[in-house]
Amino acid sequence: MNRFPMILAVASASVIGLGGGAPASASAPAPEDLTWSGCADRPGAECGVIKVPLDWSAPSEAKIELTVVRRKATDPAARVGTLFYNPGGPGVPAALLVRDYAPDTFSDELRRRFDIVGIDPRGVGESTPTLKCGLPVHDPEISEFPRSPTAYERLVASNTAVGRSCRQATGPLLAHLDTANVARDFDAVRAALGETKVSFFGKSYGSMLGARYARLFPGRVRTMALDGAVDQGIPASRLVTDAAQAVEDSFDRFTAWCADTTTCALHGRDAGEVWDRLVATAGREPIGVRGGRPLTVEELRYSAYAFLTNIPQFANGLATAIAQAEQGDAQLFSTMRAQALEDPVSTAAYRSILCSDVDPRIRGYRDVRDRMRQVLKAAPHMRGTSEFWDMTVGCAGWPISPARAPHESPIKGLPPVLVVGNTHDPATPLRWARSLSARIQGSGLLTNDGDGHTAYRRSACATRHIDAYLVTGKLPPTGTACPAETS
Repeated sequence: MNRFPMILAVASASVIGLGGGAPASASAPAPEDLTWSGCADRPGAECGVIKVPLDWSAPSEAKIELTVVRRKATDPAARVGTLFYNPGGPGVPAALLVRDYAPDTFSDELRRRFDIVGIDPRGVGESTPTLKCGLPVHDPEISEFPRSPTAYERLVASNTAVGRSCRQATGPLLAHLDTANVARDFDAVRAALGETKVSFFGKSYGSMLGARYARLFPGRVRTMALDGAVDQGIPASRLVTDAAQAVEDSFDRFTAWCADTTTCALHGRDAGEVWDRLVATAGREPIGVRGGRPLTVEELRYSAYAFLTNIPQFANGLATAIAQAEQGDAQLFSTMRAQALEDPVSTAAYRSILCSDVDPRIRGYRDVRDRMRQVLKAAPHMRGTSEFWDMTVGCAGWPISPARAPHESPIKGLPPVLVVGNTHDPATPLRWARSLSARIQGSGLLTNDGDGHTAYRRSACATRHIDAYLVTGKLPPTGTACPAETS
């Protein structure tokens, strides 16, 4: 769910139970102090810190600090309000993107019309304390596709050990990471800014946060755009199958692109067959990496998925990575592996936060076996690889139980909300955007005919519609769809 925004930012310029909480009519928190200062050598950016309760059920007790960055509207006379931004992950530092990458992250129109605010969620980025784990989240010796009860027990034991190491390294914060707590943190920032209402733009996991904020504080939303949407009202067993199908669809479109594109490193060959042979080879023995650790078959598939989230920009990169790995050197895949699976900061945050929200509904090996059969049938090339599979099996045995709240019921009391989905998004299928839009009373759906994860700044048409909605509060006409863009 948008796990790779740093990868994408560098390339362009420059990836379920929610926490219990107060009712939608929850009273506003007492405003905390938020004092702004300059952000070193970043002209126009203001940096601040706000203290919020570690545990919102005990607001007068221990506090944690959130880092906040604001860029004021470049045209004060045209300013329409404050826009909160969450880029997804979970675990991505929004403050960094607002501070250092604003021109690449937001259109000129949004920067002209809004004070844009990036908040590093609790435990993330420069907020303190920071999430840490004493063990690597991903162990190449532990399969996420266990083929026996014994292999499943090894996976659960590994997850438990990782979770305990996170609790030891992070402290009490680990038990208070669910999205409801983050939503309350965001409302504390709203109160500190003196805003009665805010606009909200969330991508991928940011749609989960936005939906939670909408349930808790519907009267404090001016506009809300949710791009690359996740509908947590969908049962976990269907989420993994939907995700597997979406990844497979993106892979199939990649192979078709190779067949039609002379510059593809695999042009003139059946890219699907080449990939299947490579997967079979890696399944027998990890593929060598020049100067590094060999690449396992599961790492190979997940690294390919990371490439697919940024199709079409990374299409030839994926083809080149496959061609090189076929010759015995998985160096390009290893580079993606390092960012997607081995970074200790992002993986610790991703696993710890999602396991605070997610009940995978797995009660034993039989449940995993049944879901493996479903995803393998849905994805013969990618073999069920997806972020939601990683999340489902990664949270089995996690030592902290996920928070719970009703989320299948409609979300009411909001102004019109815009939900956005790509037709070929490998991380968040279009059907999730449709389902979430149907769940939010009075919302609208914008469909973008495109590849890769999320539509904003990927499609000029989708960007225009999202901008116009956030500024005016008017939804695009029912049935609006952005056509595929040609390069």
